[in-house]
Amino acid sequence: MIKSARSSADGSDETVAPPRNYEEAKVMARHPDRRRRVTVASCPDVAPEILYFMVDDPDPEVRRQIAANPGTPRQADGKLANDEEPAVRSALAAKIANLVPHADRTVAKPYDDLTLGILEQLARDQMPMVRQVVAEVLKGEARIPPHIVQRLARDIEIVVAAPMLEFSPILADADLLEIIGSRPIPGALSAISRRRGVSGDVADSLARSDDDDAVIELLNNPTAQMREDTLDALVDRARARPRLHEPLVRHPVLPSRAACKLATFVADNLLTVLAGRKDLDEETLVTVRQAVHERLAENYGGADAEDVRHRALIDRELATARAMHAKTPISEELIRRSIDYEHWTFVKAALIILTDLPLSFVCDVLDSKRPEVILALCRKAKLSAEAAAMVQRDLAGVDALSALSPGQGYPFDDAGMQNLLDAFILGDPAPIRS
Repeated sequence: MIKSARSSADGSDETVAPPRNYEEAKVMARHPDRRRRVTVASCPDVAPEILYFMVDDPDPEVRRQIAANPGTPRQADGKLANDEEPAVRSALAAKIANLVPHADRTVAKPYDDLTLGILEQLARDQMPMVRQVVAEVLKGEARIPPHIVQRLARDIEIVVAAPMLEFSPILADADLLEIIGSRPIPGALSAISRRRGVSGDVADSLARSDDDDAVIELLNNPTAQMREDTLDALVDRARARPRLHEPLVRHPVLPSRAACKLATFVADNLLTVLAGRKDLDEETLVTVRQAVHERLAENYGGADAEDVRHRALIDRELATARAMHAKTPISEELIRRSIDYEHWTFVKAALIILTDLPLSFVCDVLDSKRPEVILALCRKAKLSAEAAAMVQRDLAGVDALSALSPGQGYPFDDAGMQNLLDAFILGDPAPIRS
């Protein structure tokens, strides 16, 4: 059923009904009111000769409707392929491109020469927007002439080439490798990197390029087949290419050798991600955790990083506490009693001794008022949950609503404790849950 047309030329909402017969269509096709001509041009059941006659209409919108109309004879489409208005040619491109994949392949000649000739002409159109329409419509089609795909995939405009490079099933690995090696336009390698199921050979070629955007797209593509030596080579080059660090650390398949190399140079927040991966073997995790602890020494080991206000006072207390601990190990009861008497400096010194962590790190944890991390510190010191609650509430000043209640028990195991401390070491600003 043909819907009535509404005018947009003069702002009127008056409805124009479609022609009821051949004679009425002829009259409307010549009518000075463009609304009537647009209505006829958009009707697919109007006689083909009337639509052909209207190809020369002076109004671009009328011609655009003719171009989009599936009932327009192909000879008229041939004339519209040379229309001066890009919008008209774009409408024609969408229609013709949609026709070709559905050609009858049971006959000897599935495309008629005129249709194929129009499609080839539109694929070479001087306006990128027209070629882009052809590429977008045909990008996922396997039933189209390969030479048209090859032309569009090598277009000088990325908006035209990208749809084919990313989606076309007609492009074989040999085509993609040739394009990669031909110094293609900016964005072309990224489009290839986004293809579903990028092969190992194509991935190798992309990884060797100097296009970081393309390499990042490749690393973020979960369907790309990347060989272990390709990832290793990327890790070796990534030290001087910071943009590659995060996609490498987060790559779904990360060989142990690559993970160990990354641990030596990625930023603290990415080292946290690396240490938290579930797919690394125990030996690799040991190496990564060692990198975490070395980073801890860098961040907290120097005199410049320590809080000068506490250094002299706690150093003296530390000396006293160490001597005491050497004779009689510091007990939880002593720590509780020291909290009761508000001997805060001694409690801090005791925590430093019992956890074997740097002074500045322990002070930072206590000052953070982050319940989970303070609990992790207390568990490392082998304090009971009741004593940990006292440290949170009385020493660190954690809000009563956030602090662990006495007798509640630790909400994580030793592995969770270590993850919390590692994340804090590396500066993770987000609330941490085990």
